[in-house]
Amino acid sequence: MKTFRQYLIPSIIAQVFMSCYAIIDGIFIGYKMNDLGLAAINLAWPITAFIQGVGFALGISAGIYISRIRGLGEKMKIKKLKTSILLILLIASIVLGFLFFFLKRPILILFQAKNETLDAADKYITIILFGSIFQLLGCALGPIIKNDGYVKSSMCASLLATLVNFILDYFFIVRFEFGLEGAAVASVIGQGVAFLICLIPYVKQMKGIYLDKEFFREIFLGAMAPFILNYSYSIIIILTNALAENYSGDEAVAAYTVLSYMLYVINALAQGTSDAIQPLFSYNSIQKNYKLNRKYLYKCFIISFILVSIFSLAFFLLRDPIARLYGLSPLACDIFNFACIFYIFGFIIISFSKVICSYLYSINKKLLANILVLAEPILLTPIAYFIFVNCMGLLGLWISFLVIQALLGIMAFYFYYVSGREENGWIFGRRQRKIDDQSNGLS
Repeated sequence: MKTFRQYLIPSIIAQVFMSCYAIIDGIFIGYKMNDLGLAAINLAWPITAFIQGVGFALGISAGIYISRIRGLGEKMKIKKLKTSILLILLIASIVLGFLFFFLKRPILILFQAKNETLDAADKYITIILFGSIFQLLGCALGPIIKNDGYVKSSMCASLLATLVNFILDYFFIVRFEFGLEGAAVASVIGQGVAFLICLIPYVKQMKGIYLDKEFFREIFLGAMAPFILNYSYSIIIILTNALAENYSGDEAVAAYTVLSYMLYVINALAQGTSDAIQPLFSYNSIQKNYKLNRKYLYKCFIISFILVSIFSLAFFLLRDPIARLYGLSPLACDIFNFACIFYIFGFIIISFSKVICSYLYSINKKLLANILVLAEPILLTPIAYFIFVNCMGLLGLWISFLVIQALLGIMAFYFYYVSGREENGWIFGRRQRKIDDQSNGLS
C-alpha cells in the first residue's frame, strides 16, 4: 500500500499540470478577448493537438522499441537508435508544420470558424505552426526519457513548461496586449523549454546512427494506436465546436471551451489516480494475484470518486466566478451555467469509467480498453448528436454528454465483469468467494 501512495501523488500532480497548459491560455485569452478569443483558440486546438499527438505517439512507440532492444542487451544499437529517432521527429515536425501551414484556413473553415473568429484562429495557429518543431519534440521526448528512467526530468519538463507558459501569457496577453498571437508565442516557448530539458539527458546517449526498414516500420506502426487513442478526444471537440457554432455562434463555443477545460481537470484526476496503480495492476496480473488487484481497484474507485466529486461540487458552486474569470458574455454565461448541470453528473461517471479503462490496459485486456476509448468519438458521440441535437438543438448537445458518459459507464463495468470472469473472479469477487467457500468445505 505504501507503493501505491508513492505512485499516487506524483501521478495526479503530473496529470493536473499537463491539463493546466491549455486552461492557462484560456484564462488570459478570455480575460482580454472574451467569447471571440475563447472560440478562436478552441476551434484551432485540434490542429495543435494533431501535431502534439503525433509527437506523443512517436515517443511512446520509440520508447517501447528501445525497451525491447535493451532487453536483448544491445546497448550500442540503442545509442544509434536515439540519433535516428531524433531525426525522424525533426522530419515529422517540419513536414506537419508545412502541411498545416498551407491547409490551415480550409481546415478552420471546415471546423465552422467564421468572420472575425476565423481570422483570430488563423493568426493563432500560424505562430503555433512556426514552432511545430518544439510542439512535436516537446511531447515526444518526455515519454522516451521517462522510459529510460529519467522520471524526474520528464516531470520537471512538464512543470517548468506550464510555469513559463503562465508567466509569458501574463506579460504577452495582459501587459503587452498581444492577444492570441501572444498566447501562441507563450505556448511555443513553453514547449521549447520542455524540449530542451528532455534533450539534455537524451543526447547523452546518442552515438552514431541506425537506419533500417524494419526500424522505421516498427516505429510508425507502433505509433498508430497511441495516436488514435490520444487524438480521439479532439474529434469530439471538432464535432461539438461545429454544432455549437451553428446553433448559437461564438457564445456557445466559448461556453463549451470553459466546459472542456473543466473536463481536462476531471480527466486528469481520474487518469492520475488510475495511472498511479497501473504498475501494480500489471505486476499482480502476471502473478495471478486477482484478489489484491480487486482490492487496489476498489481503492482507486473510492479515491477517484472522492477527488472528482470534490472538484465537481467546487466547479458547480463556483460556476459564476469561473464564467467571469474567462470573460464570458452574459449569453455565454447563461449557456455555460445551464450546460454545467449535465456535465457535473457526467463527471461523476467518468471517475469510474477512466479507472476501469486504465485497469483493462494494465492487465493486458487492450481490445476491451480500446473499444471503451474509441466508442465515444467514433460511435456514441455521432449517434447521440444526430439524435438529440436534431431534436432539441443546443440543449441536445449538453444532454448528449451525460447520455454518452452513462453508456460508457455501463460498458466499462460490463467489460470489467467480462475480464473478471476470465480471471476466475467475477465482478466484486462473487465467483472467487464461491470457489473459496467450496475449497474450505472440502478441507
